[in-house]
Order: sequence, then C-alpha cells, then structure tokens
Amino acid sequence: MVTIKEAAALTGVSEYTLRAWEDRYGVIAPQRTPSGYRIYSDADLDQVKTMASLITAGLAPRAAAAETARRHQLGSVEDPFAELIAAAATLDARRLSAELGRRFTSYDFEVLVRLWLMPAMKRLGEEWREGNLGVASEHLVAAQVMRRLSAAYDQATPKPAAVQILIGAPPGVDHQLGIFAFAVACRRLGLNTTYLGGQLPTSAWSDAAERARPDAIVTTIPRLRDAPKVALLAAQLRSTGIPLWVGGRHQQSATEPARQLGHDIPDAAVQLDRATRIAASASEKTRL
Repeated sequence: MVTIKEAAALTGVSEYTLRAWEDRYGVIAPQRTPSGYRIYSDADLDQVKTMASLITAGLAPRAAAAETARRHQLGSVEDPFAELIAAAATLDARRLSAELGRRFTSYDFEVLVRLWLMPAMKRLGEEWREGNLGVASEHLVAAQVMRRLSAAYDQATPKPAAVQILIGAPPGVDHQLGIFAFAVACRRLGLNTTYLGGQLPTSAWSDAAERARPDAIVTTIPRLRDAPKVALLAAQLRSTGIPLWVGGRHQQSATEPARQLGHDIPDAAVQLDRATRIAASASEKTRL
C-alpha cells in the first residue's frame, strides 16, 4: 500500500488527476487510513496505469475509465483480444462479427486502429505461428476486418480540391489490412485517396502515376523480402518526381528517395497530409 504522493510518482499521474479520476469516474477506489488519507494497492496502481495508457492512445477520459473498469473486472486484467482469438479458432463467423462490431463502434477509428486493431492483428499472427490458429482462421478475420474497413472508407468524404494520393501494396504482397487502414485514416482527414489494392505490378504503378498524376504515392514493406520490390518501384517512379512514401513493419529497408511513414497509422496519415499540403502550396507559389 502506498500514499497518494507515492502513487503519483509510481504511475506518472499527478495527485490532482488521481483524485479527479476517483471522484468523476470511479475508476479507482483507494482505501482510507483512520485519519482519512488515501492509500493505493497494487491493483489500484495497475488500474491507474491502464487508464493513463488508454488516454495516451487517444481515448477520452470517460471512455478510458469504462474500458479500464471492463479490463479489470474481478480484479484481473482481461485479455482484450481473447474474444477475437476464440471466435477465429472456432471459425465462428457470427461471434467474430459481433466482436468486431462492438470494437468498431466503441471508439473513433484512429483510436481503434492504434489501441486495438493493429495490436489484435499482431496477436493473431503470433497465435498462428504458435500453431493455435489455422490459415482458415486468419482468412476469416482478414475478410471480416476488410469489410469493416471498406465501410469506414466509404463513409469518409474527401475535401474539395484535396491532394490526390495513390495507395496500394506492391507485387507479391496481399496482406492489405495495415495499408488499407492507413488509406481509411487518410480519407478521414479529407485526403483524396485512391486505393489500388494488393499485388499491384510495378508497371501498373507507373501507368497509374501517369494517368492520375497524384501528389504522393504510398506503399508498404510488411516483410523484409518485399524491400527489393519497393526499391524497384522507387527507381521506376523517380523520373515522375512524385514522392513515394513507405509504411509497414520493414519500412526502414526502403531505399531513397522513398520516405518512411512511421509505424503509428493515424500519426502517419497526419504526417502525409501535412507534407503533401506543404508541397502543394510551394508548387502553387512557384507557378505564380
């Protein structure tokens, strides 16, 4: 048991905020000494750390408090991916749809991607590598997630006269969840995105660039063996002068002039939006 001062030092959350979270949201209920001073258990500290991490990820305090309470039911931290994995393991499409529906409607898209969706896909891959899930389970989840992402993409509306972005996966890459989630994030910012899908041949990229004359092109390097394909694409597009941006787990393997987006999808979308708007403004001034 520790005092509020010690709790603040251990969690990085100020004493004022600890009191506010207790009074406003009931997320913690520290015991009191006979003289009325708050004392915090290890379970209290865990809940504070959970709530702080959720707020850092983008949840509003009230939503973070509700999620913290849900995760700490009966004093134990709930696995946020347990229902997804269980539904996938049994190929229960209805159960999986219900879980994805709950997740996609509980948070703003950017928070969902950062806090749950991409970590869930990582966990799914780990379960597959450990032999707990089969290929059919992965395909079931991918199909249902892509449908949810497609709906989110269609609901977003580009801004008038927005910059044009071509987005897709290079030849040999058909894992599209990350790059498509990025396309959704860009479109929600108002960017005029054209999503070209996976397995796009290098020659098709060149043709698309010539026809659309986009302000930027975005692709991904999800596996190390995909890096040479993106290097070839970068070399082929160099003469167009169109910036090539690269995301994915192995984006650091991209060769110049390709630019790395980083690994946080919502932040990467903001970065691309800012960079393309600055470049478009500079180009307009040059023409004037």
